Amino acid sequence: MASELRVNTLKDASGNNSIATSFVAGGSAKAWADTNATGTTVNDSLNLSSLTDAATGQQTFNFSTSFNNTSYCSLLTVRNNVNQIWIEDSNKATGSAQGRSFTGSSYQDAPQNALFAGDLA
Repeated sequence: MASELRVNTLKDASGNNSIATSFVAGGSAKAWADTNATGTTVNDSLNLSSLTDAATGQQTFNFSTSFNNTSYCSLLTVRNNVNQIWIEDSNKATGSAQGRSFTGSSYQDAPQNALFAGDLA
């Protein structure tokens, strides 16, 4: 039989800082990743099963737990002089999303940071 824990507020060990459980369940990041510039190295992550090097300047983030639908929110940043970055909507799925970094004339490998929020399946 599965256990169930019901609480309205979570507090840290000192009892000073608290947060409503509705924020944790509904408003917090459901996946994030910090990656290197090339290849499939993930420096740190949450809810990421793997990273695929799709092509130069293109990395696919594969989620451990899929999202409920493709309407989740995504944010991508890079630590490089790249003037165009985005999550490719045509490659956005419930179980993965592709980040791209583009110089204006070509794709360029750049360390990517990605954040995803939405309802998990």
